[in-house]
Amino acid sequence: MQTVSMTQEFNAPVEEIFNYLSDHNNFGALLNANIKRIKDSPSDNVNGLDSVRSIGIASLTFLEEKIITFEPYTLIEYQICNNVPVNYHIGRLVFTKLGENKCSLHYTIDIETKFSFADGLILFAIKTTIASGLSKLAKKYQ
Repeated sequence: MQTVSMTQEFNAPVEEIFNYLSDHNNFGALLNANIKRIKDSPSDNVNGLDSVRSIGIASLTFLEEKIITFEPYTLIEYQICNNVPVNYHIGRLVFTKLGENKCSLHYTIDIETKFSFADGLILFAIKTTIASGLSKLAKKYQ
């Protein structure tokens, strides 16, 4: 198994960044990817616990992710829930309030594919995409 870890600070309240990143549509725009919610959470927040999002290219869906932990303004965890060549995949977004208008996001992904030789390459591509999107989002709050 391989892990990628990223940290990004924002000059914004933790509630604002959490609400932005927990919305599946915003997450897709952040990553410049076709991400949409395909199953609403039964909770008050449609993007919350047990919601499912699809990730695809053009009109093809190649994976689905289910929200498995949703603690407002603190933690979001998701896992891949469809049959793709992945043995294990967990994403964690940990939000920390650093001040009235400042917060930090620590984002980790643990992955193990059925083709372990590809894990490092896949993580590099994921990290590059996510880190770039988070950096662009942080610049909006400078």
